[in-house]
Amino acid sequence: MTRPDWLIFGSDARFSKAADQLRKKGYTVLHDGRDRWDEKTDALLLNEAPSRIVLPIHPPEGVPAPGVLKQADRLFAGSLNAAWEHAAELAGKKPRFYLKEERFIWENASLTAEGLLASFYRSGGGTVAGRKWIVAGYGRVGKTTARLLRAMGGEVFVLARSPAQTAEALTEGLGILEFDGAGLPDGILVNTVPSQWLDLTGPFHPSRIYDLASAPGCLKPGAVHEYYRLLPALPGRCFPDEAARILSEALCRMDS
Repeated sequence: MTRPDWLIFGSDARFSKAADQLRKKGYTVLHDGRDRWDEKTDALLLNEAPSRIVLPIHPPEGVPAPGVLKQADRLFAGSLNAAWEHAAELAGKKPRFYLKEERFIWENASLTAEGLLASFYRSGGGTVAGRKWIVAGYGRVGKTTARLLRAMGGEVFVLARSPAQTAEALTEGLGILEFDGAGLPDGILVNTVPSQWLDLTGPFHPSRIYDLASAPGCLKPGAVHEYYRLLPALPGRCFPDEAARILSEALCRMDS
């Protein structure tokens, strides 16, 4: 029996399409379109013994039974929790994280920024030009989003705690704001910070909130906003074909 080259695991649309794109490159690929690892997944791995396993951006619920991960040569993942880190360590696997692959990060950020615009238009937000935009966080997604909004005529402000990020935003001609809420203008908030930092009882009252971070989002527990939208994983939701392309290409680069 010939070993499959890849087992791609996860329900995100980009993963099934990435499996198709790897097949077009000549690989033998299995796809398990679920988000929970259980005895069925263990059996699949034991029976097929794929050379490489690709996990979703967020680790699946459940973990492999002892010894199962040893069937594969390489493990790729977006991120791992403590249980999965322990499982990988027991199996002697050093995970390769595609969310840390620099080219993938920037290409994914670009799709995320475009996905924000698609979501903004669908929600009836109006036009970008002439509006005040507050981008919280100035990592890759924050930078790409701020640049796109400014290029489309938005008045863009940046919330960033890092002095280096603040200085970079200033050199790009963007406004700088503080997380304490003092002096924040009314406007549309785009959050990229993965923490519950926003207290709506304070002086800052954005008209709309588009949250690009993972659940539970940026709102403090119990806070409610009429125009709050939690929008994780926009590349796979808005542009599954392009998202699959950049994922499959990243996997091949990391596999070399």
